[in-house]
Amino acid sequence: MNKLYWVGPRESDIEELGSIFTGSVTIYGSNRGNNRSFCQSNAFRINHNEPNVACDAFIQAELKKLIHMDESVNFLFYNASLVYDFDCEIAAHSICVNNRELLTQLNDKARCRRILQQVVTPTPFVTLSGKECVYNNIRNYFKSEDFVIQDNFSSGGEGTFHIRESEPLDFIEQDKRYLVSPYIKDGLSVNAHIIISSNNILFFPPSVQIISEIDRRLLYFGADYICYTSVDSQMQRKVKDTSISIGKYLQTQGYRGVMGIDFLLKDENLYFMEINPRFQASSQLLNMAMKTTQQASLQELHILSFEECHLKDIVEFSVPYSNYTYMTNNIHANRIPKIINSQEVFKVQEDGFEPNTALPVQENIYLFRCIFNTNISSISQDKLLLHPNIYTEDITPYMQSSSMMYKPNVKIALLNHGVNLTPKALEYAGKCGTIRKAVFDAIDIVIFESLYINVPLDCKFCTFSPFFIEYANGTLFLSYNGNYISNVEISYVPELLLDKKTASGVPFDNIINLANDRIRINPAPVCVFKKLDIACKFCNLPEQNSSYNIEDIKETIDYCLETISFRHFLIGGGTYSLQGGWNIITEIASYIRSKSDKRIYLMSIPPSTTKTLTNLYNAGITEVAFNMEIFDRTYALQIMPGKGKITAQNYFSVFAEAVKIWGNTGNVRSLLIYGFDSWDTFLQGIKTLCEKGVEPIISIFRPLKGTPLEDKNPPPTVELFSLYKNCQDIAHQHSLILGPDCVECQNNTLSYTEQ
Repeated sequence: MNKLYWVGPRESDIEELGSIFTGSVTIYGSNRGNNRSFCQSNAFRINHNEPNVACDAFIQAELKKLIHMDESVNFLFYNASLVYDFDCEIAAHSICVNNRELLTQLNDKARCRRILQQVVTPTPFVTLSGKECVYNNIRNYFKSEDFVIQDNFSSGGEGTFHIRESEPLDFIEQDKRYLVSPYIKDGLSVNAHIIISSNNILFFPPSVQIISEIDRRLLYFGADYICYTSVDSQMQRKVKDTSISIGKYLQTQGYRGVMGIDFLLKDENLYFMEINPRFQASSQLLNMAMKTTQQASLQELHILSFEECHLKDIVEFSVPYSNYTYMTNNIHANRIPKIINSQEVFKVQEDGFEPNTALPVQENIYLFRCIFNTNISSISQDKLLLHPNIYTEDITPYMQSSSMMYKPNVKIALLNHGVNLTPKALEYAGKCGTIRKAVFDAIDIVIFESLYINVPLDCKFCTFSPFFIEYANGTLFLSYNGNYISNVEISYVPELLLDKKTASGVPFDNIINLANDRIRINPAPVCVFKKLDIACKFCNLPEQNSSYNIEDIKETIDYCLETISFRHFLIGGGTYSLQGGWNIITEIASYIRSKSDKRIYLMSIPPSTTKTLTNLYNAGITEVAFNMEIFDRTYALQIMPGKGKITAQNYFSVFAEAVKIWGNTGNVRSLLIYGFDSWDTFLQGIKTLCEKGVEPIISIFRPLKGTPLEDKNPPPTVELFSLYKNCQDIAHQHSLILGPDCVECQNNTLSYTEQ
């Protein structure tokens, strides 16, 4: 083939394909080697999803130069529709270009849906003039409260708006026509590549599209091929069969080459959205995966499809990648160095972006792209969750109240995002002692002098967190996106517990855990559900541990009472036996009570008899928590194959008896984890507990390394702010609080007590 140049938005789109192309002419690029970049040449970056006359002129001039330098040169366009915007000389050197009218039909969103209605089921839609795009008028067409209004010719979500009642439609042009559809809440956006030749339709692994709503626009930011593998297998089959049906129809219309098809998945419905008759922003990830299986790239197959040769089927392959694009409206400047230097990023594609320069002030300006060899999104309750640290919307307004920091929301944000220590902070902390490793891959800190937080330090994407613990002038302090929040105290391991062992050689930290003002005693060396391989999928308790007995436990209790300053005991941390291990729990409590009047808090599975509850109370236990974790017991059984077998009625019966013994003022508790139940189910769970006189405790799902759910994502932070307020209101209506009562023990829960 003659010398071939790539013409497209990003130089990085052909990063894996150096041998195919002599060079590239791109909007974003390095301007090094054989790349000619508009943005780099002009020292500013543009929004490539909007028309730009200067950029078009640059590309035309560069292509003309190449032609005049060498008549044998050819061009392959990322989007061949653009060939028709240039003159005949450039068109004559452009390969793999479909018929202009066919491309126009496919690029017109409304027209494309009408044409393909005989093949697929599109999202319900109407086309309206700008004058007709009035909220009350749109409601005449659909039984919906929210709508999507789209410019018929747009890409990247630039012309796609989510509309709600009472919001101004100030973007509407009165004489323009728009595509209007009902907004399908929590619909899963999926993109599939196909290549059409005269004899074959090649189907490639699809990706989940990452769409974020920013200023009402539904903008495209990335793709996750790994996440797509968790889509229901029947829906995956529908996506493949429907894509091939579309391909066969367009094959008869003369279309050749690559295209992307966008679908929306909701419940068991598959809706066709649009066709992109071009390469995709996610195409490079397919090329990376195909390279590992030694198959031809999309570009090579695309070229072959136009040559009317026999196109063979591809060998099945997986795509172990995801990517995310950072633009001026979804990244804070202070986070850029952190992200670019994070070891959790497989590859950074800067495309000429220089991290140390000032960011453009315009919106939707492409800065750089990250590729990951792990998922960045996950599906929970049929809803796509992007990891909150990949894209952290500006939560500053939620953390401020009357120019003061709103402490509960600061705490919630830290619980969900985690924190990093700067090298200087880590060095200083190391001189102060051994940082205590807290439960849940975290450390315990204190901010605002009295707010205790169990903040993640070693969870997935913690390196992307907008929070930092920094050091200056002999002080550790917390910052958010570079702005000071509060001084910080870090919890250290008491020297009296370092390397301490029982007389039989069992390390103390296998038996007990010191957290703020309490000593937690683990009655079981290993949780019985771990032993039986039916453990809770979110739990990271050890599967192996040094064996110990009641004498070892008593020895640690004696030592702690003699040498450590703390307020109370917690008995819990793994289930002793399927029956509960009530004898050893009672013996531990009785022993503590014989030596101390400190409060004793039990956290366990619910016992089966009232007598057991009475025995626990008589042994000296002052507080109990029988944690349901997941209110929907059908879903609980999926996530907790052992503990999930305990029915809701079992819990409710025990709650009723426990409240008779310990009262209804907060000494009987149950914990629910937000991140599994739906919003409505979770709130119903909180209400049900309160109605039964049980103090609710809320934990945020935290994906812990080494667990089956380590690649599931926590909920959005802003959603947690709202959840906290709703649950707090429910608790107050029943004269309860969100527990636990102990301020220091609230460190890892969605709760706040003013000091």
